[in-house]
Amino acid sequence: MKVLTIMGSPRKSAASTVIAEQFNRTAEANGAEVTTYHLNDMDYKACQGCYACKTGHETCALSDDLTQVFEDLHEADAVVFATPIYFGDVTGQFKSFFDRIYSTVKPDYLTTGIPSSRLPAGKKSLFIFTQGADEETHTEIHERYNNYLAISGFTDIRTIRDCKRQDYTDKNPAAESITLAEAAAMDFVNA
Repeated sequence: MKVLTIMGSPRKSAASTVIAEQFNRTAEANGAEVTTYHLNDMDYKACQGCYACKTGHETCALSDDLTQVFEDLHEADAVVFATPIYFGDVTGQFKSFFDRIYSTVKPDYLTTGIPSSRLPAGKKSLFIFTQGADEETHTEIHERYNNYLAISGFTDIRTIRDCKRQDYTDKNPAAESITLAEAAAMDFVNA
């Protein structure tokens, strides 16, 4: 099994990163091959709204550090997305990356409204969100992003929300979040 992990935090020791790394360790211990990208270390542009991916290109027309990420996305069996919530949404680094996932959706989606992905069928995803706010806050964020993953062809879509990260220096996610990450890794690898 191939796992791709996208880290959206600008801090490599952030709680979202700690949870994703635990998923990766568990997946690797069970035979998975894991590739990880830290978006903050990369040089890439946000979606340009050029619609080249809908009018002639099968991939995003931009050529930058995300080009390899999207090649790996196509090959991966499971994708882990990890980001903290900053000021009511995912980090800017993550949003700029995630907008370009639109290139994985075929052009007929625009006219039929039916998810039609360029990605191979059966992709699994785990979306890890960490936030300072409580569980009742920002629920629409994970619902919105999971909806876009479904449109992009992901079928097994899971979420871990680690809430009440009151201090940005708090790198210790809740034990439940770590347990959920380990369980998801076991499920994905052993399915």
